[in-house]
Amino acid sequence: MASTTTVMPSKPPHIAIIGAGPGGLLLARLLHLSHIPFTLLEAEPHRHSRAQGGSLDLHEESGQLALQEAGLIDEFRMIARSEGEDFIVADKTGKLHMNEVDSEGHGRPEVDRIQLRGILIDSLPADAIQWGSKVRSINPTKDGKHEIHIESTDRTKRTEIFDLVIGADGAWSRVRPLLSDTKPHYSTISCADSRIRSVDTKYPHLSKLVGRGTYSAFSDYKGIIAQRNGDGSIHIYTMLQKPENWLKEIGVDWSNAENVKDLLLGEFKDWDNSLKDLLRHSDSDIVPRALYMLPTSFVWTSKPGLTMLGDAAHLMTPFAGEGVNLAMIDSLDLSKAIVSATKSACTDLPEAVKGYEETMLARSHEKMQETWKNLELFFRRDAPREFVEHFEEMMKAHGGPGGPEGPEMPDPQA
Repeated sequence: MASTTTVMPSKPPHIAIIGAGPGGLLLARLLHLSHIPFTLLEAEPHRHSRAQGGSLDLHEESGQLALQEAGLIDEFRMIARSEGEDFIVADKTGKLHMNEVDSEGHGRPEVDRIQLRGILIDSLPADAIQWGSKVRSINPTKDGKHEIHIESTDRTKRTEIFDLVIGADGAWSRVRPLLSDTKPHYSTISCADSRIRSVDTKYPHLSKLVGRGTYSAFSDYKGIIAQRNGDGSIHIYTMLQKPENWLKEIGVDWSNAENVKDLLLGEFKDWDNSLKDLLRHSDSDIVPRALYMLPTSFVWTSKPGLTMLGDAAHLMTPFAGEGVNLAMIDSLDLSKAIVSATKSACTDLPEAVKGYEETMLARSHEKMQETWKNLELFFRRDAPREFVEHFEEMMKAHGGPGGPEGPEMPDPQA
């Protein structure tokens, strides 16, 4: 009688995910569904410790696909806003150059970032996220693993050792320096982030101006982007092409809203009054942010025990609406690589991760280049003329429906 040999799957690796943003949370959810243990480290002390930014649109082929695989598509549909796909582009006089109203739904509905993060957190066991765990350093060990030095909110310190450390920790990733010497560079764009709450009742003329989705005005190397959120507010991003240290060196106290508004209104002094009203009537919590990016051709040499996803891997500006979508499809692809290596003795984990990285980087380069091109088109003296022409040419070439991508502003603390 012939004997048979059963090949047992390898022991699950000890995995660390650094960062509980959409990408890290989704990866944790997918690993949880596959019964693969993980440690999810998040520096924030709890889920409500800070604001989570504005809204974003999830694409069928990336963000929504990943949620489908995670068993969360129904929860997403309950909070998604198809009307949020409306996209208006004007110039500084208020003249409309594009008015894309989504009457049919093109598969890219808007969702508030805080709501998306909420359904991802709620999909995990209550103790899955180690809140208040700040990564201080990561060091390789002699046996090919990595030790993470962690400081808790109460200042206690601990060290844990992992087979695979995944950086889902945003623009200033702690993992990236272990894989590459490349650092994010300034994109040329500085931003003041503000909000008008209860806009429908307080300023109905601004509510009408912005509409149901995103209203953008660009001219003279400047822009004002107003984005409808699901909580009845409008999130406003005032953008200027300025030197890297302009926000720090301009000499304004950013905690003094009236002084900040005076500064911004001076920068936009020849813009239409309705656009300046978006600045004039902003609430008092105005936050300055310089936008950074990685080179559009950024790569690294794969190293066993380390990898990245989302902004840590392909930080870009928000001008193509791709950031969170890429992070979520990254998470799906990486989860499949880990599962294949964990469940089968025939698949090597470092090789599986390397295969994920090759696919992810090729995909991200295309989107990073698209984002950079849009930035160049938006921030010109005669904007938005060339952006609109580029979009119309693209639609003719592809012959497909759907409007352009509204800007997807990054997590303000990423």
